[in-house]
Amino acid sequence: MPRVLLLTALPSPPADDNAVLLAAALRDRGRDVRIACMDDLHLGADGVAVSTTAGSLPLAACDLVWVLGFGRRETFLDKMQLLATAPTRFVNSVTALLSLHGKYPFPEASDRFPQPPTFAHRDPEVLLEQARSMGGSWVIKPPGGSFGRDVHRVHSDDVRLPGLLRAGTADGRYLLLQRYCPEAETREHRVLVAGGRVIGAYRRRHGEATGGAANLARGGVAEAALEDPERDAIALRAAGWLQERGVAFAGLDLAGPWVLEANIVNPGGLATLISLGGGDRAPAVVDAILAAGPDPA
Repeated sequence: MPRVLLLTALPSPPADDNAVLLAAALRDRGRDVRIACMDDLHLGADGVAVSTTAGSLPLAACDLVWVLGFGRRETFLDKMQLLATAPTRFVNSVTALLSLHGKYPFPEASDRFPQPPTFAHRDPEVLLEQARSMGGSWVIKPPGGSFGRDVHRVHSDDVRLPGLLRAGTADGRYLLLQRYCPEAETREHRVLVAGGRVIGAYRRRHGEATGGAANLARGGVAEAALEDPERDAIALRAAGWLQERGVAFAGLDLAGPWVLEANIVNPGGLATLISLGGGDRAPAVVDAILAAGPDPA
């Protein structure tokens, strides 16, 4: 029986987490599924392994590894280096996890799908000058953030802007300055893609007092999405581009024609689609993943 290892940020993910939903779908398709914490990776006599409740599990004994969480930020590079030596197939490749995770744009994909102008710097004065010279509304956000934390929408002449930029670059951290897309007011969507296919989508609407954020963890509101061929065509182009670079599962944030970012590690969406009456899409994700690459019988 093919064995699939799901690596999560938490030792026991909640019932609505992607890991739990995907594990159930994988088991329904005859896979031996193990869930373990990313922070329990180690190098031993059997090579790279992970500690589980049943003992140490070598990654070489797994036919497929699915990274669904990074765990502690301080040991990120150690874990990536360990995974890079593991002789197994990954749903999202280690190279992709290193180079494509985050909120940076993909300039080399500009001919495939549109992305808003985005700038990154450690110097808040440089970002401030960029915003003021171009004018208009902007979104500032940390490249490696999640759940909408420390994301702010501001105008170039907002008195808060210098302070927000200084706070975001404290201790030499990088910060992103992205042009705000007006389409986000009414046409922002989270689109799940797997194996180069569109799996499902829902609309994200700004909630009360969210500071311009549509992220559900920040008070944004999820709504069932209407059919939108233009949105799905853009998502398909992005999904194909990502798949060519080793990403078989992602959550795309789209605002009208713009691809705002691609989330390639445990993107939210499966539980939200269930809550909106869209059904359990985890089986469709699993089928697309298994069809996208070699899967031992």
